[in-house]
Amino acid sequence: MIKNTQIKAMTEEEAKKRALNILEAKEYQVVDIKILENPKSFLGLFNKNGLFEIIIDTEKKEKEMPKTPIETKKPKKIIEELKENSFSEEEVISNIKTLLENIGLNLRLEYKKISEKHYHIQLFGEDNGIIIGKKGKTLNSFEYLVNSIYKDYKIEMDVEGFKEKRNKTLRELGRKMAEKCIKNRKVIRLNPMPPKERKIIHEILNKYSELETYSEGRDPKRYIVIKYKKK
Repeated sequence: MIKNTQIKAMTEEEAKKRALNILEAKEYQVVDIKILENPKSFLGLFNKNGLFEIIIDTEKKEKEMPKTPIETKKPKKIIEELKENSFSEEEVISNIKTLLENIGLNLRLEYKKISEKHYHIQLFGEDNGIIIGKKGKTLNSFEYLVNSIYKDYKIEMDVEGFKEKRNKTLRELGRKMAEKCIKNRKVIRLNPMPPKERKIIHEILNKYSELETYSEGRDPKRYIVIKYKKK
């Protein structure tokens, strides 16, 4: 009997294992694996599941089946080539668009020139959650990557106003933790944050004369410490 199922996964092997578990079949009963949508992965920053169709013959006897190779890209080579050249404004924007396309993310780019070689880029699209990542970590990493490629430029990146919303959340967190420290007079250690986010928190905390605040640890695990000043 032929059975089939569609599985979302990062790899063919992962999809196959899940399908075998769902259909209660053996590996040798896999007839075919079709890649309906290629998975996307870029330097560990972005991961987007592919879609696989697993076809199984439950009456098939053990036989070694050939594996269907997954098409892969070479993003590291793309970045190395970009770093070796110098670029005009138009080329920088065009190359960032191309980079996003090679990653496989469906995003639209708009940019604003702040000053000479300083640009603010806003991204829009259905893959916005992927490029933002958990608490903006992926977006920060991508911004760092872009600026490491185009060292002569300052490029700020955002996704549908996420950073402003994040900054508002950080300012609220700073006020909340300041009030908590003043009330309880106990040391508070916040979760690790990138330098830009720590700066926002410090700006809020510095408004409270009763408090002392500083950072400890090394990036990317550097965190803020809040202490009540002893009188």
